[in-house]
Amino acid sequence: MNARFFKKFYLLPKWLLELLSWGKSFKNNPIIGSYWLNRCGLHVVRIVIAHGLFRFRLLLLSPLVSAEDRRHFREHGFILKHNFLPEGDFNQLARELQSYKGQVREFVEGTTLTQRVFITARERAQMPAMGALVENPGLDRLMRYCSSKNRRPLYYVENLCNHANVAPRPDPQRDLHADTFHPCVKGWLYIDATSGSNGPFIYVPGSHRLSWRRLKWEYRQSLEACKQGARRDPGRYWDGSFRVSAADLEAMGFEPRAFRVPANTLVVANVYGFHRRGEASEPSHRMTVWMQARDNPFNPLFTPWPKATASAFEWGWSKVLTKLDRAKLASGEQRNFAGRFSR
Repeated sequence: MNARFFKKFYLLPKWLLELLSWGKSFKNNPIIGSYWLNRCGLHVVRIVIAHGLFRFRLLLLSPLVSAEDRRHFREHGFILKHNFLPEGDFNQLARELQSYKGQVREFVEGTTLTQRVFITARERAQMPAMGALVENPGLDRLMRYCSSKNRRPLYYVENLCNHANVAPRPDPQRDLHADTFHPCVKGWLYIDATSGSNGPFIYVPGSHRLSWRRLKWEYRQSLEACKQGARRDPGRYWDGSFRVSAADLEAMGFEPRAFRVPANTLVVANVYGFHRRGEASEPSHRMTVWMQARDNPFNPLFTPWPKATASAFEWGWSKVLTKLDRAKLASGEQRNFAGRFSR
């Protein structure tokens, strides 16, 4: 009893600070996961404040992109651009990525094998076309605006191998969900065309906006997540990445859209909006340059990073990924390494 009390007392400052951060776990933080605090509206209050600050930062960064892109992103939650790179530049980038040789992290979700490489300065030095993409001013401005952070995102190369194995449980990424409680942005430059055969990206336009129906749904989900977190029920419900049913989606007035797009298409989406990985009808591959921008949602302003700071952060994050890899390998969790991407 004394040990448990001391642990709670020791971790209390951490749990309180997480209330003003991107912390979202209803399982690991007893304050975020408190049934009675969420019954009083804690989860909803965090959502409303984070979204208000996001809109304020978007206003400050509005000169970075065109009025048309700003309007479309605010209204629909995503931006789609066909033929994003000149044909010659895109073909060179595709050849570089498809012939990449190095440490490729692999992990399994359901029947999907995901292969991923975190792009650091070292990788960019070996891949000039990839380096040119990272320095592309149009992409840089778009990601800085949509993320509301005015910082360069993290870049990965991701290759999805569909029907790669027979799994005991389904791929959780194929359920419609919101990544977290606050607006955050991911982007994909498609190296392969997408269709029903390799699983297109599914997004629900307009679901990123706060409405009374969405807030009521969030309130109900937070109470259910508190119950599941307390019982340690299996699944991902209590991690703050809420799944939405077809009935709830219809009740909120939303309809999913499948992004069946040709190669060299850029998609940037606010993943507070509902989205999922589409079903693939056959064994197939889908390669993208995957971009992610996430930071403290309660910071009212933004602090641009000089290149030296961005490089230092990339180096530090690569060390974190390596440490996580070792922990997963030691625990027996499925994670392998390949020398190149599967095609």
